[in-house]
Amino acid sequence: MPRHITVVSCNFERNGGGDYKKWLAMHQRLAQLRPTILCRQENPGHAPQGSGNKLFNASKRILGGLEGDLGPKSATALYYDPEVFEQVMLWDTDWPNWLMPPTAMTLRVRGTDDIDLVAACVHLSYNSPALRSIQADDVTRFADKVEIYPTPDGEVERKLPVLAVGMDCNSYVEPDRLVPGELPIPTLAEIKDPQHRAHRSYETSPGHRVMDSRPDRTLLTAHLEDAARHNALLPGGPGLAAVAPTVDASASHGPAHRVDRVFSTDFLLPAVVRVEVVDMKGLSDHHTVIVTYDLDAVVEIYRARFGLAA
Repeated sequence: MPRHITVVSCNFERNGGGDYKKWLAMHQRLAQLRPTILCRQENPGHAPQGSGNKLFNASKRILGGLEGDLGPKSATALYYDPEVFEQVMLWDTDWPNWLMPPTAMTLRVRGTDDIDLVAACVHLSYNSPALRSIQADDVTRFADKVEIYPTPDGEVERKLPVLAVGMDCNSYVEPDRLVPGELPIPTLAEIKDPQHRAHRSYETSPGHRVMDSRPDRTLLTAHLEDAARHNALLPGGPGLAAVAPTVDASASHGPAHRVDRVFSTDFLLPAVVRVEVVDMKGLSDHHTVIVTYDLDAVVEIYRARFGLAA
């Protein structure tokens, strides 16, 4: 039987906003999803020391004994199952231009000597298309990590593939790459809140604004692909269920759309088994994205890519 692993990307609005019952209910709900890797955006109340650290450690226990770390400013968090992965490195992501810096790790498949992959949790700027563009450039760094490995013939360099970047993009899917039948991205006229119009669009010439999809285009250029789009287009795949909206329609934000996405290095996409969106009404203003991978296929692709013996 193949070994399936589950990557879950969840933006939990303000980490429950200090409501412990809601916080507990969300983490119990996430535990039911049995994540192997959990990308958690918005973590106020979690911290590396003190009572916030106690709460963060409690989240690991509730999630079934996951390990994990908070990124700079405790804005994002990344958890992993220590029975499946071991952490090789927690990245330093205290980068400029980030109000909510990402959390990133190099993870090694447990039981191997050198099957190393990158995983990250990202929350792009809520209000600034210009910052999102810069931040997307930073996200491409996750696909540009080169490590040196010993071999019988000497040392070799290897650029590590990205298994998953779970991301609240705060921007839209590139319109030309929508899955047929997927809900279109909102138009400027459909966004009634003037500040949100400014947040989600940018000016290309005086008086002319376009909806922001630059982060997606940047990641695609770096060969980081939207796992849901890939899975939706597979013959016999889940179709539009994989690209369901992750935020509902609202008076301020306009029609429902898919703001939360998981990106993988393109050559790992054949290992994606399915993608689904889990409704989180009553717990958060975002729904949760789940990507299931065949871990054995990931390892096989990896070994073939880098010429490694089984």
